[in-house]
Amino acid sequence: MKKIETAVSTVCIAVIIAVQAAFSTAFAADSGDWAALAEECFGYFSGSDGEFWSSAADSNSDWAAYCYARLHGSEGSEAYAAQLENRISELAETVSSGGFVKPTELQRAGIFLAAMGHEPSQAVELGVFQSETLGRQGFNAYIWALIALNVTGETAPDNSLNTAQSLTEYIVASQHDDGSFSLFGDGGDVDITSAAVYALASADSDEAQEAAQRGADWLCEIEGGYTSMGVRNCESTAQAVIALAAAGRTEKAEEAARQLAEYRRPDGGYAHLPDGDTNRMATAQTLEAFTALALSQRGEGLFSALPAVSPGLSSQDGSADIDVSADSQTAGNPENGNTAEPIISGTAQSSAAPEQTHGFTGTHIKLIVSSASGLAAAGMLAAAIIRRKKLLIPGAVLLAAVCGGVWLLDIRTPSEYYAQEVTGGMEVTFSADCKSVLGRMDTIDPSVNQPSVIPPDGVVIAECTLSLPEGSSAFDALITAARQQQVRVDYTGSSWGTYVRSIGYISEFGFGELSGWMYRVNGEFPQVYAGEFTLHEGDVVEFVYTCDLGGDVGDSYNAENAG
Repeated sequence: MKKIETAVSTVCIAVIIAVQAAFSTAFAADSGDWAALAEECFGYFSGSDGEFWSSAADSNSDWAAYCYARLHGSEGSEAYAAQLENRISELAETVSSGGFVKPTELQRAGIFLAAMGHEPSQAVELGVFQSETLGRQGFNAYIWALIALNVTGETAPDNSLNTAQSLTEYIVASQHDDGSFSLFGDGGDVDITSAAVYALASADSDEAQEAAQRGADWLCEIEGGYTSMGVRNCESTAQAVIALAAAGRTEKAEEAARQLAEYRRPDGGYAHLPDGDTNRMATAQTLEAFTALALSQRGEGLFSALPAVSPGLSSQDGSADIDVSADSQTAGNPENGNTAEPIISGTAQSSAAPEQTHGFTGTHIKLIVSSASGLAAAGMLAAAIIRRKKLLIPGAVLLAAVCGGVWLLDIRTPSEYYAQEVTGGMEVTFSADCKSVLGRMDTIDPSVNQPSVIPPDGVVIAECTLSLPEGSSAFDALITAARQQQVRVDYTGSSWGTYVRSIGYISEFGFGELSGWMYRVNGEFPQVYAGEFTLHEGDVVEFVYTCDLGGDVGDSYNAENAG
């Protein structure tokens, strides 16, 4: 019992720390001290010795290194720069032997190397000037090719296949009538529009500047937060900040940057979603946003031409998902499964769609909370229930009500939760797999997906027949099958639809920025959310994990439109 009380106390202490950190972050943002917020992010990526460059090679974030070099200079980066040069040499060998290398790998390597004060010409030559595969990778490759030229200042030789002018013309021609950009379709995408804006904003032509301002206008008109696929998230917000800062919309950029505070976590990192766990990609992109604003206060741009800095010189020299158990080492761990202690799972979401959780024995307490204080009330309420202190319950309920904290309380054992049966008048076939990743395990991001969660055969939910009520959706089928086979599903619901983040602990972005879950029905990929697609008798529903925006799982529409 003491272990349980300790767990509840731990929850409350964590809440206090989180609230204090949130206030600290909000204060720094309100005061416009963007450099201080960037420093906090650097601390997340630094090693145990507190030194950034000593751990940069293992931090899995080239963008953190780029931002550090922009704000502090490249002193101490020699080992990191050498690693970059080796990487470029390996990519060059692949290209020379006829192999395919994503142009963006070379483009970004050139950008990073230039920030270290080293020569980027080989990477830019292969990734931009002589690249024949920009179209193969898609629109994003054209954007980053232009950014690489803006940052490095490399001049195109006479025999170049791509130049700053040709890249600018291609990007501008892809702009929608409303000023936005997207990988495919006519609807604007925040992330792609933002990247196009900060690429064009630093380009040296009136055409580019005009297009950048039109894109910035579109971003400024967005209300209620920045979204991707209809889901408000940290990375899209950060990208908008960078774009607005590049376009000179400082007030709007700072307004968007203040929204990032809700994604901050106690460890100094940032989450993809307001209720999620710390994510290295989200943290890196947030760092880029803060760095962009800090540089703008100096009169510089994050992706504009670099100031002259020699190698080794400083810039001065040169110029809630929260799972808490009594045993934190076992609770919620997909590798070791069960714990006999009660579990408290808090999910702060914009809708009442609960996260589905599995793998626990004992009492399962599901609390959906809307704030840190709501979570504190949840902890108090859980303690009251556990200790059977009925006099404590009214206080906890009152605290939750005052804070608007607890929306739903659902107490069931796992056996009761999974025993729920959904039956109806039609049958459909369902399965979920991640077979596309089996040949790409070398690209896995262990900070997102642990290799141990990938099934050897790629089967996440075995094929099964479901009996569902008429009018059920593809998402209903997923939840029903996951419940039957006790597979965890993380998703977010909003007015835009239901977005599946992970199935069986296999999460989006675990195999690159184009990876995540998609679904198909009878072999076709619907262009609507799974919760909006109505199933019929005999339908075959498959959720599949893609590493390439659908191109590797047969989604010809997305693959063709993404290049």
